[in-house]
Amino acid sequence: MATRTSRRRFLAGSGACVAGGAALGTLVPSLAFASPSDPSRGDAVVVVFLRGAADGLSLTPPIGAAFDSYRRLRPTIHLTPNRVRALDSSNPNVVFPQGLDGVVGIHPNLNGLFDTVWQSGNMAVMPASGMPDNESTTRSHFEAQRFAEYGSANFSVRSGWLARVIAGQPPSGIAPGISKSGGSQAIFRGTLDALSVPTVSRFGVDGFRRRDDAQSVLASMYAGAGLINQVGTSTLEAVTAVGSVNTDSATAYPNTSLGRHLREIAALLRADIGLTTAIVNSGNWDHHDNQINRFDERSRELGDALTAFVTDLGPALNETLIYVVSEFGRTIDENGNGGTDHGRGGTSFLIGGGVQGGVYGHDYPDEIVDTRENRRALPVLTDFRQALNEALVQRVGVNGAFPTLRDAPTLGVVR
Repeated sequence: MATRTSRRRFLAGSGACVAGGAALGTLVPSLAFASPSDPSRGDAVVVVFLRGAADGLSLTPPIGAAFDSYRRLRPTIHLTPNRVRALDSSNPNVVFPQGLDGVVGIHPNLNGLFDTVWQSGNMAVMPASGMPDNESTTRSHFEAQRFAEYGSANFSVRSGWLARVIAGQPPSGIAPGISKSGGSQAIFRGTLDALSVPTVSRFGVDGFRRRDDAQSVLASMYAGAGLINQVGTSTLEAVTAVGSVNTDSATAYPNTSLGRHLREIAALLRADIGLTTAIVNSGNWDHHDNQINRFDERSRELGDALTAFVTDLGPALNETLIYVVSEFGRTIDENGNGGTDHGRGGTSFLIGGGVQGGVYGHDYPDEIVDTRENRRALPVLTDFRQALNEALVQRVGVNGAFPTLRDAPTLGVVR
């Protein structure tokens, strides 16, 4: 849907959701900790999707044994250790269960996150993560984004993983899922309980001269029994509730698309309307040329917006799980245009009060090399779903959100 909900678009979308609902599979719901809107529920889940394939080697550059080969392969775009903040055990609040103490740093534009959630021990970093080779090695944006949002590369999985999270929880309220993308997201496919809300203040019924009168007429139309009437009534209730939320904040957010969206998500979480899942997009991470300047702009927006978001949440961060992910990483070497091309392994982050901060999974290879097998790509060494699934089970209370995830040793990302 566009900036407002239209009756026709809503009904068309409802049919698609009903059809997709059969693909949800079996989930095991349980109660975990609390969400900002309901103390009896598990943590609220907010996904920040870095669309375009964010460069993990720049988000968390190597500062250990892998640095020499990284510098050699990226002679003009590498970050030297003196420019980044080391993710190491000088911080007593973090752990390194796989021995990754001091092997990676964090991009200087993410210093706000370093000074807040990393220092407090509430940020987990997974370098060289992504969709494992046993499911897919695609470097297509379209395919990889679909797989990341479905949580599987198996085409028998036809619903989004946030839809499965909603299905695995008791009913929460009138607006369990919110997409801030400006359109429907594959991550919510298969649920009737998600709305697209690009801008809260402009959210309402579209296509009529007088919005309030139109909503009253539609409410009368949907007053009867039956699925369509139930869906219509619940949607109108959600439209009214979401559109009336005050999104002002005492926290200074950057005046960027990501900053505005995260400010509104924080307000919706505080508004007690039953919001438990959300996705926000950060775009334009596809840096085939001039990566130094283009990545600098994107990473500054990401760091500033996320830092404002966790600051704004305050104590509610203890009941929120933030997952930052991209569809894949970029090539290990720079190209002739000062950029990088589509790769494989990237970096993902988990942030939240229930997250045990640290670096998890695998280090970059000591010698990062370009071989015929990896085709200039950093290999995926940690399944991007592994840490996320641990958090969903233990903090959200949903078991089975990733039906094709293979058994793997527990990483330990949850307190």
